Parts: sequence; structure tokens; C-alpha cells
Amino acid sequence: MKLTRCLMVGLYGIENSGVRHLTSMLKQRGGYRADLMFFKDWRHNRVEWPTEDEYGLLVDLIEREGYHLVGLSFGSPYYRVGIEVTKRIKERLGDKVLVIWGGLHPTLTPEHCIHHTDIVCVGEGEYPLLELVNRLEDGRSINDISNMWVREPNGTIHRNAVKELVTSLDDLTFREFGGDDKFLIDNNMLTRGDPLVHHREYRIFASRGCPYKCAYCYNSSLRAIFPEGKGNYHRRRSVDNVMAELRLARQKMPNMAWVKFDDDTFVFPKKWLQEFAEKYKAEFGDLPWDCMMTPDVARIENLRLLKDAGLRGVQMGIEAGSDREQKEVYDRTSTVAQILAFDEMNLELGLDVKYDVIIDNPLAYTSDKDALFQLLMDLKSPYKIYLYSLTLYPKSSVTEKMLTAGYATESDVEGFATKSFRQFRVSVDWQRSNEDKFYLALYMLVNKQFISRDFIWKIYKSDFWRKHPDLLLEFAQGANLVRMTGIAAEMAFRGELSLQKVREYGNIRKMINQ
Repeated sequence: MKLTRCLMVGLYGIENSGVRHLTSMLKQRGGYRADLMFFKDWRHNRVEWPTEDEYGLLVDLIEREGYHLVGLSFGSPYYRVGIEVTKRIKERLGDKVLVIWGGLHPTLTPEHCIHHTDIVCVGEGEYPLLELVNRLEDGRSINDISNMWVREPNGTIHRNAVKELVTSLDDLTFREFGGDDKFLIDNNMLTRGDPLVHHREYRIFASRGCPYKCAYCYNSSLRAIFPEGKGNYHRRRSVDNVMAELRLARQKMPNMAWVKFDDDTFVFPKKWLQEFAEKYKAEFGDLPWDCMMTPDVARIENLRLLKDAGLRGVQMGIEAGSDREQKEVYDRTSTVAQILAFDEMNLELGLDVKYDVIIDNPLAYTSDKDALFQLLMDLKSPYKIYLYSLTLYPKSSVTEKMLTAGYATESDVEGFATKSFRQFRVSVDWQRSNEDKFYLALYMLVNKQFISRDFIWKIYKSDFWRKHPDLLLEFAQGANLVRMTGIAAEMAFRGELSLQKVREYGNIRKMINQ
């Protein structure tokens, strides 16, 4: 029997794909005891700092269960939480427990993170972590493992090179879920069991990486870590491998009612799409599914094929309404013409479309904001709109542009900043200029089918509303409340309005726009 005990901890998110993959690799490939902890759940624009009781519950569990290695996985907004968790583990247990950090923020900023933990995993961690635990089990040195930065007790830091990316995603184990070796700490309580198994939605990745380098996205930063020669950044699983995971999920999640493909963009070769459509329809035809897509890959023949296989909805990143902002600020290849072309396709397809849009961009001109309003008004098929507030992540291209232009300082970058705690998706209570408030209100109104376009045009042309945007925002928020009430009723009718969704998004003042 192997002696090394591991606990993988995901901060803020019970669906955390990374720690679920790592845990399954340690258990299935290594034969180790590897438990899984979800420390704090995520809530839209009201992320809460852990309480002292919650920190205590975590350290008590680590001490009681005798874990030798604790892994923390987190994104940039939770950097300071990671510091506090590690500090409390070390204060109580010292060198009895090794702490390793991984995830997006440690991968992007290992030079900062290594001073707060024993080990930092840079990049993909499935195989490096397994090697680390094997060496701990055998009593061998861990100082020269690829992808690992290791800090010795005397302060010496070993910065090991990043190895090639995993070439065959099919060789990885499926994500770990289900079972009583899972824990959740939230609301000052420790709960045993995997909360994911009760969900009706199953989220899955059919690929890893992204073919694009959008300036606001973490992919623009990660590509610098994995340059040419380190393997293909965007990789795909086989259709059979995806089907096998869905089969397993259906066994473990008795309430599973629909599937969300969380790939950054659902782009695959024609042959792959044809095989997927045939096999998904044959085996999972009763499970509608959604995916994310960019305008430049939308092809009517592919969309028809996928809709016949159960495609219900598309979440599409349009982000900006002018080609200038798309290209010069966000480094995107999509164009306004492609967005309008997809809109025309959807008049035939009737998909449930959600458009992602970024606002609060200091690099946007008034003409860009105007162009976005005009674009949204020109769309003919019904749509929902997800408004995101531009957030600066470490080393992303747009962050570098903002720092260079003097619109931001290092203290505005997530990790040091925690904007995502309060303004990830847009809510109306955030500080904005009158111009930005005016355009935000317009963006909130344009897709409300119970408000006439003529009325919105009158608002747009009125000097009164430009001078009094707070009143207009209140009106727009009221219209949004009406829309959200209808959407909630539809979700309840379809059995999709879970208590989890209410906890995550149920806040009138911070209500997301639809």
C-alpha cells in the first residue's frame, strides 16, 4: 500500500476541472489516496473572503487525515486567498505538509508565487504531479522535475523548464467526480461528498487550449509559456473519448439533463464534427447541448449538422462592435460582417444565442461604443447578451497595452486586485462615467423584445438621457428584471432552475443582464 496521502484543493468553484483531472491521475495512474476539497463556492459579483472558521476547518481536516501533500489550484483573483490558506497550513503543520500551487495564476506568475509556497507547478500538471508524488513516495529528490519550481527550506529555488504539452488528450484519465472522498467548505461548514453529482448540467471539454490569442484572455499569456517546439497549443480529443466521458457522467449524475461544451471555441475538422453528430445523436439524443463559438468559424452547413444532433444554444464572443476595437485592442480576427452573417444564419436555425460583450474598456473610443450599440440594434434574430467588465489578468496582451498607455498600474491587475469579486459580469452599481452609464443602459435595452426599437432610438437621440444616465439605468434595470423573471420561469418549467444557480446569481442589484 502506498503511504503518500494527497489533498487537492480548488478555490472558488466546485466544477474546477484542473483539480479533478489531477486527482483522478493520482488515484487511477498512481494508486495513491488523493482526496478532493472545494474551498468556498463562487457567487456572481459577491465572492466572499474565507472566514477564520473556514480556514480552521480546512487545516483541521489536513491535520486529522494526515495528508502529506496539499495542492492549491486557483486563478488570479484568488491569489491572496491562496497565500492565506498556505500561511495557516504552515503555521500549524510546518514541514510535515508540502504545499504545491498550480492553476492559471501560479502558471503565469511563478516568480511571485514561489515565495509563498513550497512548489509551483507551471503549465499542465498531470504527469509532473504524478512524478512528484512518486518521488515523495520513494524518498527521492524532487528538485529537478519538469514544470516545477521548488523552494528548499534554505530558500534555494529550483526553476525547472516547462516540458512539452500533452500531445494525446485521450491518454489522460477522466475528471474525478462522485464518491465520499470529496469535501466542500462554505458558509462556515464542512460537507462531505461531491456537490457536482446533484447537478443537472454536465460541463465537458472536447479540446484543450485555443486557436486564438485574444488580448484580454489568459490564452494570450499561456502561449508565451508554450512557444513553438513545445507541442500544439490547441489539441482535440477523439469523438469516442468524449462519448466515453459522457457515458460515465450519465452513470454518476442521475439528474443530468443537458450538456455544456466548455471549449474556448467549438471548432473541429469537418470529419470530426460529422462523427460527433452521428454518435452523439445516437446515444445522447435526449440530452440537448450548448457550446461556445466565435463568429469566424460559424458555417451554416456545420450548424445544421450540429442542431440535428441536439445543439440547443451557442454562446458567442463578439466582445466589441467595431472592427477597430476588435483588431487593435483585442487582437481578434472576427469582424462585424461575420457577426451579422451568423445572425442571418440563426434566423433559419433558431438557436438560443448568447452574445458575450466586453465594456468598461478605457481604450475604446466613443465611436466604438456607438458602433456596438448600432451592431446590437442591427441583429435580427432573438438573442441574450452577457456583458462583462474588462478585467486585467497578469501578462495578458490587453494588460500590457493598458499599463503602457497609463490607464492601469500593477495594482489594477488581478492577483493584486480583486475586481472579479465584485464586477465580473456587469452590474449597474459599479462606478462609471456618465457616457459609459448611458451606453450600458442602451446595451441592456436593445434585446428586450417587449421594448420597441423606435423607442430605443428615441432614447439614443435624446440629450436628456445622455445627461441623466442614472435614471436611464434604473429603467434598464427594471426592464432587465422583467426579462430575467421570464427566463427564470422558463428555466423552472424545463427543470433547469437549480438551487445552485439561485445561489450563484440570485441578487437583484447585481443581476446579470440577459
